[in-house]
Amino acid sequence: MKFLATGFGVSNYAPHPGEGTIGTVVGVIIFVIWRDSLSYPSDYWMLLVLGIAAGVYISGKAEDIFAQKDCPKIVIDEIMGFLVSMAFVPKKFWLIVIAFVIFRILDGAKIKPIKMAEKLSGGWGIMADDVMAGFITNVIMQIIVMRLV
Repeated sequence: MKFLATGFGVSNYAPHPGEGTIGTVVGVIIFVIWRDSLSYPSDYWMLLVLGIAAGVYISGKAEDIFAQKDCPKIVIDEIMGFLVSMAFVPKKFWLIVIAFVIFRILDGAKIKPIKMAEKLSGGWGIMADDVMAGFITNVIMQIIVMRLV
């Protein structure tokens, strides 16, 4: 559990408060590798749903292991949030960079819908705010793609 919750252990080596950023970098790496291996766009959504569900369970258990509410070492939420950010967005370097920056800003700023999602308990609260930040990032990315690509 701890291994997956910490982004394959990478957040254990990140300086505080950089765990979320390093978790998002893991999300970028997974996106770049994962995106090319999928045959259909629906596969991406299916794996996202499964990943988010697993993330709720894993992050809830990891919260118990770390004995800290929404422990910063838990980064599976940032990984999945970034993957939501990039759903149906073309795999282009500049789009990945823009999504990364927008996602990190939204994750840090905690605007109202994100802040409300964070109030859920356990793994749901850990995952929900980042998935919401990813969803908002995705909407922004879709607008950028429609206008520029």
